[in-house]
Amino acid sequence: MTVSQTDEILWEPDEPAEAVAGAIALLRVDGLELDEFGAAVMQRVADGEIDEEEAISIFLAQYRK
Repeated sequence: MTVSQTDEILWEPDEPAEAVAGAIALLRVDGLELDEFGAAVMQRVADGEIDEEEAISIFLAQYRK
């Protein structure tokens, strides 16, 4: 593994929107797609309205029902 490959693995997004876009892209690569609820929560993260921990709590509350 080269240094540039390591840098790509350790890449940290500058903005929440970059992190969300990357996460959604990885889902799509795996053949998955967010449902309407998931997309709405991820949009709130991208907009900076909530952070990742809050999103996790929202998902857990929704899917534990």
